[in-house]
Amino acid sequence: MTEKQNKTEQAKELEMLMEAFDQFNKASIQLEEKYAIIEEEAKKLREEVQEKNVELSKLSTLLESVLYNSNSCVIAVDEEYNILVKNPVAEKLLAELGDDKFLVMLEKYSRSGVFDHEEDERTLRVSVGLLDTEEQKGYVYVINDITHLKNLEMERNRDEKLKLMGEMAANIAHDIRNPLGSIELFASLLERDLHKNESGMKLTRSIIKGVRTINAIITNILIFTKEIQLEKTEQYVADIVDDVILYMQHLMRDKNIRFKNLISEDDKISCDKELFKQVVMNIIHNAIDAVEDNGVITMESFTDNSSSGFSVNDNGSGISTDMRKKLFIPFQTTKAKGTGLGLAIVYKIVKAHDGNITLDSDGKSYTTFKIELPR
Repeated sequence: MTEKQNKTEQAKELEMLMEAFDQFNKASIQLEEKYAIIEEEAKKLREEVQEKNVELSKLSTLLESVLYNSNSCVIAVDEEYNILVKNPVAEKLLAELGDDKFLVMLEKYSRSGVFDHEEDERTLRVSVGLLDTEEQKGYVYVINDITHLKNLEMERNRDEKLKLMGEMAANIAHDIRNPLGSIELFASLLERDLHKNESGMKLTRSIIKGVRTINAIITNILIFTKEIQLEKTEQYVADIVDDVILYMQHLMRDKNIRFKNLISEDDKISCDKELFKQVVMNIIHNAIDAVEDNGVITMESFTDNSSSGFSVNDNGSGISTDMRKKLFIPFQTTKAKGTGLGLAIVYKIVKAHDGNITLDSDGKSYTTFKIELPR
């Protein structure tokens, strides 16, 4: 190959090399441009991820705040009833009921829905939802104590029932009272005519006594049914109690009952004095009937910023849960003899004073009635 040919070949190779280098530069520039685009996209993605993380963190903080500041018991469990999440209210309820008892209660409600659960004289409303994710399956429970609402509902139903029974009793009482008056009059005339016949006089006296007993029952019914007219004044609780105890002390003496008077001399209530004597008398009479010989009846008074009143406690046989639900309804009684009107009248008088009467009893060893009146 001549020198000229050799130079021509070298020139071609150089040209090809330059062209290849030029292509390489163009490819590099394209790669740099694409890299810049990818880097920009990556930056946007990182910013979006960061924003999402901030949002998730805020949402997580919000959900945690809602969970831990909720007044409802919130608890999540797996399918084996192992606790996954619980809030402070749930921890408190767990401590009150005990872990085993609490979980047994949850196991009763293993389907979606809302259920009312009776537990230790409380009513718990249990809302159940299914927990169903790829990682976890189980149940979410939201539990609220609705005992107060149930008591209000029961009290409203009782008031409605009392109103209906009162109307019926008033009509019956008036219908019975008229012939009773005639029976008592004729029995008195008969007693006068039989004044020399001891046997006949004894029978007529029994008739008169029976008529007067029935008349007393009807009087109580009419007291219960008629509209109460109040003459309220400030009264010392001690004065009302002293008057009643003086009247009833012979009944206590017959059973050797010890009366513990813890009424403060300074405590007052705003009430109709005569009607509240009836309240105290009926409650103490119940307590006397409830205790055995050598029993104890205790009365205490109290005053706070919003209310004042008193309580009567006895160490008798208590009142069962079933009986407590219908205790202030007329004609409901545990006594062998009695109309069941005493506590119904008490309830009506207390409610007429815008007050409240509550009962506490274990059903076997004590009963406490508490009367509260607004100050």
